[in-house]
Amino acid sequence: MRCVAILLGFAGLSMSLAAPASQVWFAGVDPVVAADRAGPASHASPTESDFMNLFSPHAPWQKSAAAIQVFKLSTQFLQRADDAQLRTVIQDLHRRHIALAMEAEILVATAKCGNGMPGYTTSAVIQKAARRVSQLGGEIAYVAFDEPMTWGHFAHRACQYPTEAVVRNIAPNIKFLKSVFPAVRFGDIEPVTDQTPGRLTDILDFASIFKAETGESLSFLQADLIWQNNWRPQLIVWKTRLHAAGLAYGVVIDGDPADRTDAAWVDHAVERYRKLAADPAVAPDEYVFQSWQPKPARFLPEDQPGTLANAILRTVAH
Repeated sequence: MRCVAILLGFAGLSMSLAAPASQVWFAGVDPVVAADRAGPASHASPTESDFMNLFSPHAPWQKSAAAIQVFKLSTQFLQRADDAQLRTVIQDLHRRHIALAMEAEILVATAKCGNGMPGYTTSAVIQKAARRVSQLGGEIAYVAFDEPMTWGHFAHRACQYPTEAVVRNIAPNIKFLKSVFPAVRFGDIEPVTDQTPGRLTDILDFASIFKAETGESLSFLQADLIWQNNWRPQLIVWKTRLHAAGLAYGVVIDGDPADRTDAAWVDHAVERYRKLAADPAVAPDEYVFQSWQPKPARFLPEDQPGTLANAILRTVAH
């Protein structure tokens, strides 16, 4: 998918003003990921990011920041941002009482399978990211997996492991994270597309096997939704079955890669949030406002159309 998320959290977080029973998560493309996408062969530097400006006490997203509970960062940022950057993020989000989130790839690539594929990394990367967070005063409260069933089991390009083998693959990373952060909780992100009806049973089997193998329960499952398909029937099933299984149900709120402007991307995200929030059958427990795309190019200011913070201001921050 796009990434897997480690969430660094703090107890007693306030709920969204717009939806008292829901959490609001926020994430975008950080400078480390942007540089990776530019590639080592590129002589052009990525567009200057205002990402780090978010973590100034007077940054122009005060209303939006007050409305979110979780901020997600990539595995790459936690592993490779410099100490000053990572410390600034941890300290500012702690001051704001926002849980810091990182998307982390949880599957471990082997010589036979996984190298260069989404969702895979090495145990050394996970360990380094976790140690850095701990050493700089942060705490990982949640780990959201980056589509391990999609890239480990379902997809044609996947390793096509049996579900039990997917769990065995990630179990050492789970054990390490738990040893560093005893209160950590785990969850999953998987896609909802026109190719995914029927997959939820296998994903819930993954949750059961994960519990049996690691002793840990999954806390949530988030839908990485392709909005062009007939998504509502699948989300109705997700909400019903996840709640029956004791899992929180989340949906990623975003625009389209084909949107021509930042403002169009944000308008799409706002429209989609409103559709979900107005429909009790599919309204999620967790709204994940996030972009993995080049758009929108800027996070700030919140009152400027076309910024990522503007999507928060126009929805949950009212």
